[in-house]
Amino acid sequence: MMSRRNYSSLASKLREAVSSEGGRIGGVASSIKDTVDARGESFHEMFVMPKRKLQAQIQLERISGRAQEITRPRMDIHDRLAVRKPRADEMETNQDWSSVWPAARSFASSVVPLPIRMGSRKNPDKRAPFKKEGNLELVKIPNFLHLTPAAIQKHCEAIRKFTTPFPSSLAGQKDIAALPLTMTYADYVHQGTNIRDNRARVTTIRVKCAALGLNPAAKEKLQRLAGDRYEEETDTITITTDRCHTRAQNYDYAFYLLTVVYHEANKVESWEEMKAEQDRLKLVFEGSLCQERLKKAVLATGLSEEEVAERLQKFGQVWTNYVNKEETEESTRQYAAAMKGLLARKAEHRV
Repeated sequence: MMSRRNYSSLASKLREAVSSEGGRIGGVASSIKDTVDARGESFHEMFVMPKRKLQAQIQLERISGRAQEITRPRMDIHDRLAVRKPRADEMETNQDWSSVWPAARSFASSVVPLPIRMGSRKNPDKRAPFKKEGNLELVKIPNFLHLTPAAIQKHCEAIRKFTTPFPSSLAGQKDIAALPLTMTYADYVHQGTNIRDNRARVTTIRVKCAALGLNPAAKEKLQRLAGDRYEEETDTITITTDRCHTRAQNYDYAFYLLTVVYHEANKVESWEEMKAEQDRLKLVFEGSLCQERLKKAVLATGLSEEEVAERLQKFGQVWTNYVNKEETEESTRQYAAAMKGLLARKAEHRV
């Protein structure tokens, strides 16, 4: 038969001693102190039958649903609280994006608050492309998130103070509304390991031949030297240089070529005096054999020399256009009408 003290503990006795009144404290303390076993030795029952359950009993209660589990925080609670949420989840819609993404950089899913997806799947109708989290395809390609309209406007406003207005003395002159010399180059912005781009060294200059002040012979020679770089419709020469390694070198080389071509065009060699009418790039009506024959034919009709000269001038413009350009139905009609007008014949209009 077990004694009653086997169902108590030292802790409960201490708690009872502390919570009891002052008169009972001494009696409880003496009972705790005088607790002995049958042999007369001091007995501490908390070491024999403590009030804690064995692991097997705890598992049985947990399986049967009678256990009252106490959830305690994990040991790494402070480490997990120190980890910040993705920045994209905390961003506001009215924030200054240029301060978040000020320069070119690789894509970061925790910073960009956009539901971007990229990748390929076998059945895209059933499964959407991969999300932005951990998507290497978004990291590999360049992005222009730093070149938003608001960021570009901010940069323009920052460099506006360095710009100067167009000279007012030159604003009213129509002759220089379109400047005779223009230079074109391009800067490329991309993301990669190298900030250089070979296409940025290409330099192009365009010059209007009318601004060079050349005589007809020198202009024709300039056209021959320029070749396909000369545009007849706009009367301009386009020189593109990309042989040198830097843009400044290509710029100097382009002006060197323009200077050489200009001086070579103004030179007159001895063999150029033997050039005949068939050697010209374009046929000219003035002084040609056709002009002499037509002048004799029109003078035979009894017209004065002034009227004949006026008619030949009008006909010469149509004749030059018809001979030097590709023949079309419209140019043929104009040439026929000009010939009939020169010979004082009424033009027939067919319906």
